[in-house]
Order: sequence, then C-alpha cells, then structure tokens
Amino acid sequence: MKSYLRKYELVAYLGVEKTTLSRWIKYYKEFIPSFRQGDVVCYGHEAKVVLKRVKTLREQLYSIPNIHEILLNEGYPKFGDDGEYLSP
Repeated sequence: MKSYLRKYELVAYLGVEKTTLSRWIKYYKEFIPSFRQGDVVCYGHEAKVVLKRVKTLREQLYSIPNIHEILLNEGYPKFGDDGEYLSP
C-alpha cells in the first residue's frame, strides 16, 4: 500500500463532492497531514479517519467551530503545514 492518498481517492472513499472535500481540508487542515510531491498535494492515511469523522459530524448538523472543538476534545493529532506531527 502506498503511504499517501490523493484528493480523488478521498472523494471516492468519503462519497462527497470534490468541492466539499476541499472546503473540509481548508477548515480542518491542522488535523489533516499533507505534503507536496511535485505539483500534487498528497494526504496521509490519517486524513481518512479525520474526514470520516467530519462527515459524520456534518451529517449531524454540527457547525464548523463545533467540529473543530470536538476534534480537539477527541484528541485528534495536529499537523503542521509540512505534514509533520505537532501534538495529540
């Protein structure tokens, strides 16, 4: 298994529109490990877990700030812009 995912793979896994996924990645980027490989942005496999949780919370009509707080309280790790692990 490769060690990263592309955006189209996350779209297929989550069953959401690409624009929705892009918005979630923008809003919750500190919880989603990413890195550039040339011109392509790649995401760590941890992104699947975080984004699946975001999808569930959005389906339950939680707001963006509430979801952010929930992710923090549930202990999801935070990542820097370079995809480096920052904290639990």
